[in-house]
Amino acid sequence: MATVTYDHVFKKFGDVTAVNDLNIAVRDGEFLVLVGPSGCGKTTALRMLAGLEEQTSGNILIGERVVNDVAPKDRDIAMVFQNYALYPHMSVYDNIAFGLKLRNVPKQEIERRVNEVGGMLGIGQLLKRKPKELSGGQRQRVAVGRAIAREPAVFLMDEPLSNLDAKLRIQTRAMLQKLHQRIKRTTIYVTHDQVEAMTMGDRIAVMNAGQLQQLDTPESLHERPANLFVAGFIGSPSMNFFPAKVASSQGQAVADAGFFKAPVSGKAADAVGKDVILGVRPEDIVDLAHARQDGQLPVEARVDVVEFLGNELQLILAADSQTFVARVGTDTQTRPGQTLRVGFNLRKLHVFDKQTEAALR
Repeated sequence: MATVTYDHVFKKFGDVTAVNDLNIAVRDGEFLVLVGPSGCGKTTALRMLAGLEEQTSGNILIGERVVNDVAPKDRDIAMVFQNYALYPHMSVYDNIAFGLKLRNVPKQEIERRVNEVGGMLGIGQLLKRKPKELSGGQRQRVAVGRAIAREPAVFLMDEPLSNLDAKLRIQTRAMLQKLHQRIKRTTIYVTHDQVEAMTMGDRIAVMNAGQLQQLDTPESLHERPANLFVAGFIGSPSMNFFPAKVASSQGQAVADAGFFKAPVSGKAADAVGKDVILGVRPEDIVDLAHARQDGQLPVEARVDVVEFLGNELQLILAADSQTFVARVGTDTQTRPGQTLRVGFNLRKLHVFDKQTEAALR
């Protein structure tokens, strides 16, 4: 096993900076997820680690070794791609064993590893089949098995679940989590799906426009986003945002958003006279008819849309020409066009500087 370090890594394609001063230290045995929208630089960062792209400047280390000039085959990594990249004329057994044969691993050891991996991934009974005889989920397991059989120091996974349907993605996601708990190898996983990132990563690196926005645990990213981008990207549905101005009222700093005023503290309280953005997650908005009143900021809103999701309602509400989303229990009885009295959880209110977009805490 090994650590992975990006030390002031840049990657430019002509005048375009794809990765801008990336600094990440991945711990030994950690499952780190790189997440962000398309074009944010996450796949480029992974490909530089794999040796498939050369960084413009900076160092990449696996363990204590700088691998800038090390050939991909000598970096002790194994990669799982979005497309399964299986050899169609080979059996499952031979696909998994192929990399081991190239490294002249003894035949008996190859057989042991392939059978062990097959049992681990639940594909032991498929070893004689060809890829065309497998489902999408089974093919992805073979691709993962081929990487595991190598027993590398670091696993790299580039959106390995994006070709699977929703139900299979959930099943395969759980399989990968169990697998990591079992083999405890350093894993770097790239995805654009923030739900995947939140459910799988020990830590998550959120990227945008080539820059690292925040590196933290899923809980911290959700509860304490560093800036407006992270706050809006993490969470489904995304956080509601309201433009406001901080003013002083009776010795208390208050953010005035027009249809509501919220007391603020910390750095936000020092921003009197400044424009800010207030953020409230949909799950932190409650129907006051079915919730405790303390700690809630009451707001009157018109119901525009009611979406029934089985265990909850997702409401699209409007107030003072602004729309926002609330997730409430199914005991809420309302219809479009009605007025609903909701409460914003003041303990979960986020404040961001409008100019810098940084969180004010």
